[in-house]
Amino acid sequence: MKKRKLSIGLFGLGTVGSEVVGLLAKGRRELKRRYNIELHLKRIVEIDLNSEKAKMVPQSILTPLADDILNDPEIDTVIELIGSVSPAKKIILTALKAGKNVVTANKALLAMDGNCIAREVEKNNCHLGFRAAITGCHETLNYLAHTSTIQSITGIFNSTSNYILSGMEQANESMEKILKKAQKYGYAEQNPSLDIGGVDAAHKLIILIRLAFATTLGMNELYIEGISGIALQDIQFAREMEYRIRLLGIARRDGNKIEARVHPCLLPEEAPLSLLKGVENGIQINDRSIGQVASFAEGAGGAPAASAVISDLIDIAEGKSTIWPREASEKLSVKPMNSVKFKYYIRFNAENKPGVLARIASLLGKHQVNIKTVVQKEESHHNFTPIIMTTDEAKEENVHRALKLIDQLTVIREKSTLIRIEDLFPTS
Repeated sequence: MKKRKLSIGLFGLGTVGSEVVGLLAKGRRELKRRYNIELHLKRIVEIDLNSEKAKMVPQSILTPLADDILNDPEIDTVIELIGSVSPAKKIILTALKAGKNVVTANKALLAMDGNCIAREVEKNNCHLGFRAAITGCHETLNYLAHTSTIQSITGIFNSTSNYILSGMEQANESMEKILKKAQKYGYAEQNPSLDIGGVDAAHKLIILIRLAFATTLGMNELYIEGISGIALQDIQFAREMEYRIRLLGIARRDGNKIEARVHPCLLPEEAPLSLLKGVENGIQINDRSIGQVASFAEGAGGAPAASAVISDLIDIAEGKSTIWPREASEKLSVKPMNSVKFKYYIRFNAENKPGVLARIASLLGKHQVNIKTVVQKEESHHNFTPIIMTTDEAKEENVHRALKLIDQLTVIREKSTLIRIEDLFPTS
């Protein structure tokens, strides 16, 4: 068998980049033995040549200049791991136009400029590897790209948020304390707004929608709600009800329409996604032809992403076609969030007075929101007590109209907390 060799240029020597360098060095013999391929790292672009990570690699292959990779005719494959959208886009498009294959972990760029990149991939007959952009769910990418009968995708797509929510649950500590732990262990950025705000999960969801449904959605078409509004008492009350709170990304197709949303949900404690803790990610797929498919894996840290990069490099060396779709062939209209129906968990902080429950129930009833359960907690603060309600299925628009009026009542201390309930299908 003829040995296949890639000459590689790497952009970025951060957490993932340094792991890739290590895997390429350690796995050289095994790659030759198992796949008869050679992955030769010829050049690394790193701005800070004096960084500790830069000192760990051969100085002869380091350069601060992008053109040392992009203009090198011997380099046939570029790995982009710098993270930022603007310079990464220029690097990737320049590499593709030069006929170089590209491997990237840049989920934000793929979500926002997927069509632009797809055109250059097709025009120049290149391979685009992107498993590292969907770390934790990347084992399902081939399946999603080659199946036309998928009805829905539901998953935990952000490790930081899952670490925080499951950490609050396990340690019985506030979000602020768990976030500090996540930052200490490298599971959260110093500015975690993209993770906590649901934006990072939305980027992944857009990529998965592109694969599964052959359509392109913009970030402004998704409903995105993060976890900042989740209090420790919500975690505790959910557990008492045998639920867990998780940040989910959900896409559901209904004819030529699609639901596309990221928000916290109450899940039954026995649901597979409820069992994911720490930095674990997972995806559940409902396929009308074969039923249910699920995959779970760690989604944070340099090692999982670096392993995904190596998998893409193996595909390129073996001559496999990219699974990055061509410019989206079908345009599905996004179902407005206000028209979607959910079951709800609602927490009110209300004055501990007779008639309060009746006033809340009356306003919900006038907006076609039927109460399923009510629990009035004993603990109170300054004569205010939590009231926990769950509802039957109701239209989002109606619930918000009712809550707007309820929150204006003088007996209500603060804005009510609403979390949607998802009764996910089992995996067996």
